[in-house]
Amino acid sequence: MRPRTDLLANRYELSSPIAGGGMGQVWRGRDTLLDRPVAVKVLRDQFAGNATFLARFRAEAQHAALLTHPHIAAVFDYGEVPAGPDGSPLAYLVMELVEGESLADLLAREGRLDAARTVDVLGQAADGLAAAHAAGVVHRDIKPANLLVTPQGVVKITDFGIARSAASVAVTGTGQVIGTAHYFSPEQAAGGQSTPASDVYALGTVGYECLAGRRPFEAENPVQIAVMHIHDVPPPLPPGVPAGVRALVERAMAKDPHVRFPDGAALRDAAEQLAPGMPTSPTRRATTAVLPVLGPGTAPMAAPPTAARARRRRAIPVLAGLAAILLAVAVAVAVLAVVLTGRSDPVPPGDAPVATTPAGIEVAAEDHLGRPVQEVQAELVGRGLRVELAAVETADVPAGQVTALDPVGTLAPGDLVLLSYAVPPVPVPAPVPPPADSRDDEREDRREAEEEARKEAREEAKKAEKEARKEAEEARKEAKEEAEDERKDAEERRKEREGEGED
Repeated sequence: MRPRTDLLANRYELSSPIAGGGMGQVWRGRDTLLDRPVAVKVLRDQFAGNATFLARFRAEAQHAALLTHPHIAAVFDYGEVPAGPDGSPLAYLVMELVEGESLADLLAREGRLDAARTVDVLGQAADGLAAAHAAGVVHRDIKPANLLVTPQGVVKITDFGIARSAASVAVTGTGQVIGTAHYFSPEQAAGGQSTPASDVYALGTVGYECLAGRRPFEAENPVQIAVMHIHDVPPPLPPGVPAGVRALVERAMAKDPHVRFPDGAALRDAAEQLAPGMPTSPTRRATTAVLPVLGPGTAPMAAPPTAARARRRRAIPVLAGLAAILLAVAVAVAVLAVVLTGRSDPVPPGDAPVATTPAGIEVAAEDHLGRPVQEVQAELVGRGLRVELAAVETADVPAGQVTALDPVGTLAPGDLVLLSYAVPPVPVPAPVPPPADSRDDEREDRREAEEEARKEAREEAKKAEKEARKEAEEARKEAKEEAEDERKDAEERRKEREGEGED
């Protein structure tokens, strides 16, 4: 059988495009050899001949091939078809076909997610990142477009195109900022090294967008957004977000990497601790319901009058006998308790425990200042307070330690506490003296030029005056000589006339 010329690498049949990114285009396809649906990512033609982009595309295949996890889109194959008539090779990556949509499309359609769905998405994505981080791979471009969600709610991470592996050579230059500006970690925005905590920040930013329905920072260009990630605090999340979920996202988005969850595993564990307390989301399968306990003011539903009521009346004598036996047992237990404890006075009815309203929560600044912010945050949240983090640049306090709390004193459950913590100040280059005003230089140049011109003019004037005097002197001398000559001529003519008269 002759190979089919319409198949990619004589194996993969491409049917329709399903997504597109900066480096490549993703097609829905079929593996004709194994007869299974696949997704095929093809490097764009304009990058196929570029050695840097080709190396980055190979790196995506290598990084993703290291990872086998339910929350990471699997990679099946990679290949490069030799150059065609146009001289450009064709590089392709064959992946698991994930039926569903990206989280970006989901948010565009629904606007925002409730707290339960957000925690579920974060937990699943963090579980996938935990596997990547354990393998030494940092994704570096976590964003809603790279999180795929199936109709069953399963989240899968995709696009490891700019991932960095601790065991591989970097394909980006030192100090090169790479990723998507809206989800930059502060260290990425500053051109620093990406770590698993950088992926945690990006995923925390995704969680913020899910809860708020907007990105934490918006500006006119990526550079301004990157600067905001370094210095600015995002607007508060909506008031209805539970305190535990709010604290989870705020810690994931801490400016200081040492304050964040260190990696995907830590963020996953924190999300799993929150999940049981979340209300069941409409899009998730309902768990086993727990019937409420009847309270003092709750009356059981009255049963309709039936023939069974007569049978219960006949059973009253039997129940009375059982009640008498139980009462005797209770008395015996009470007597035994008196003997063992030595207490003979029963508890007065008035001393019985009664339900009281929750007391105020005492918060003293001296109990928390100088402690790690994550410990203080967890303690305050555990006591029923809401916590908002605020990074303060200072070199006087070690990074990650609490510098201030507001308010303090007696607080009510659910009150918001602003927890300030220290972060290292961003190095600021030494001020450079401003250049001299060019207008001053121009005026000085003009003044010097005018002075030089005046000097030359004076010298020229003196020279001209000297020349004029010399010429005048010469003219007077010549005139005198001419006058003398004329006088002599006249004297000679007179003598000649006188001599002629004598003759």
